[in-house]
Amino acid sequence: MKIKSKQKETNTKSILIAAAGTGGHIMPAMAVADKLINKKFNLFWAGTPNGMENRIVDKKKIFFISLAIGGFRGKKISSLISYPFKFALCLMKVMWLIQKYKISRVLVFGGYISLPVGFAAKLMRKKLFIHEQNTIMGTSNKLLAPFAEKIFSAFPLKINQSFKVCGNPIRGKIANINKTINKGKNKINILILGGSLGAQVINEKIPIILNKLKKYDVVHQCGKGKKSTLKKLYDKKINVIEFINDIEKYYKWADLVIARSGAMTVAELEQVGLPAIFIPFPFAIDNHQQKNAEYCVDKGGALICKQDKIDSQLESMLNKISLNECMKMSKAMRSLRHKNAVEEIYNKIK
Repeated sequence: MKIKSKQKETNTKSILIAAAGTGGHIMPAMAVADKLINKKFNLFWAGTPNGMENRIVDKKKIFFISLAIGGFRGKKISSLISYPFKFALCLMKVMWLIQKYKISRVLVFGGYISLPVGFAAKLMRKKLFIHEQNTIMGTSNKLLAPFAEKIFSAFPLKINQSFKVCGNPIRGKIANINKTINKGKNKINILILGGSLGAQVINEKIPIILNKLKKYDVVHQCGKGKKSTLKKLYDKKINVIEFINDIEKYYKWADLVIARSGAMTVAELEQVGLPAIFIPFPFAIDNHQQKNAEYCVDKGGALICKQDKIDSQLESMLNKISLNECMKMSKAMRSLRHKNAVEEIYNKIK
């Protein structure tokens, strides 16, 4: 069992967080973790051996337990056969951790890592709290929901259990942005978010569309190793960036965002009040990105462009949209934000 400990062994205020895999799970968990650290809680984190959470948690000097487990939906037969054994091993590791360090509360953020952690909490009779980031509750959270002390969600959910809509916890720098769109400009500032790995369809199709249009200034975040290829696709000067470490700077600059509709992207744009054209990933489990985007569209804060119709739909949308329209959408987007997600979760689990 891989454990990194940089905290005291026991504390009357001990909480175990489970979050791994993608930023959609990890970043809201980290926002809550920062609050707990500030309040002197003894914090533990369950993650995976090679996930991005491992590096982030290490920098925060949080007690880390590594669980070698993956998902089971859509996997090969060999993975399904080995899953029960991996699950049992992880379950025992977490139960040992809970007992040894007298952990009294467990907070899970969904994804495959949450299942053994949540069931360990149930078996050890510890309080289990769940946070769901998407409009559709994920499989792990759904299985754990009947045992939860409290369920927090970013959106209204269709489940049998009661839940509290508190939004997705957002990092402080982004939460404090006071966005204003200046309608006195000649051009619209577009921020394109291709993701950390670079969404191929966004990187390949959008430059061709934007080359035809003149009323935009563009920053395109393209993902690792995609910069040189992407710059060649543009026939005008565009700011192409592989990674954006200071995203708040670009949120302040942008008038419109083109991006996937993952939970944290949606939450951050709601928080800032940035209108968006969402291109949902069509193969997301339970089609949750489509549902996330539809929630914003229904409130007037965003538009949806289907991935398989990006050539015609996106060009049409960009030709029609104006700064005045962006201002209206910005106001609608901001109306969806939840200012106190971290505080609401903290006040229930403390």
